[in-house]
Amino acid sequence: MNETKIDWSDLQNFLAVARGGGLAGGAAISGLSAPTLGRHMLALERALGEVLFERLPRGYDLTQAGKELLEQASNVEARVFDIERRRRATNTGLPIHISAGTWMTRFLCNGINAIRVPGSRLVFRSAEAQHNIERREATIGLRNRRPNEDNLAARKSTRIAFAPYATPEARTNDDWVASTTHSQSANWVRAQRGEQIRVEVSSPRSLLDLLRQGVGQGVLPCFVGDAEPRLVRSGPIISALTHEQWLVVHNDDRHIEPVRQTVDLIAALIRANRAAFEGVTDFSRDNRV
Repeated sequence: MNETKIDWSDLQNFLAVARGGGLAGGAAISGLSAPTLGRHMLALERALGEVLFERLPRGYDLTQAGKELLEQASNVEARVFDIERRRRATNTGLPIHISAGTWMTRFLCNGINAIRVPGSRLVFRSAEAQHNIERREATIGLRNRRPNEDNLAARKSTRIAFAPYATPEARTNDDWVASTTHSQSANWVRAQRGEQIRVEVSSPRSLLDLLRQGVGQGVLPCFVGDAEPRLVRSGPIISALTHEQWLVVHNDDRHIEPVRQTVDLIAALIRANRAAFEGVTDFSRDNRV
């Protein structure tokens, strides 16, 4: 092995590729692009003087050297997490990272004054993909299913309903708009209305803009669609998309007072708006002529 320095970020990138089974999976975990990760892995192999991966058409398999480094890097990761947990327990000024999808982040930002703990700093991490709370990518996560990891604590908050929406003029239009994400609602539209999709967008927020313009019908959470004065429901609640919402936090972090208070305040804000989340609205009233 030469004297090239290897730091923690090198090992983090390696762990992402190893756990993701290749560059594409590693990119989804790390947030770096696949080409960037590929360059980092080549540099790491040169620094170690060992081949860590078998590069196959279906992905990357670990060599024996790669398996040994995976075990070593995982141990380092565990030690780093221990240090971070101790710091969090003694430093209540650390930022609280909140991971949620586009619409729930929008809801929390609109209710920001109700969830802020004096002296705390909130960092919203809006993404349709989940941030890993175990690896400290987020402090608090809002998820559509209960986690099964032993070291995560979860609190059920509400049920979220979805329905198709459009402007009054477009609610009988056969044209549909959809997002290119792999959310449950986007998948439903592609499966049920695929041949009728006329416009697609990568951002769920842009989907709302299209619906406001009367381009066609599209699926939104009821707490978003019902609040839009230009939109009405163009069909009933889609029962297949209704799901529970969970507040998730690491077992160690939930005992940190600002984190615990923030979780309680978010839960209270959601509870106060439960009817909107569950779509408790007179559908016939919304769609009368």
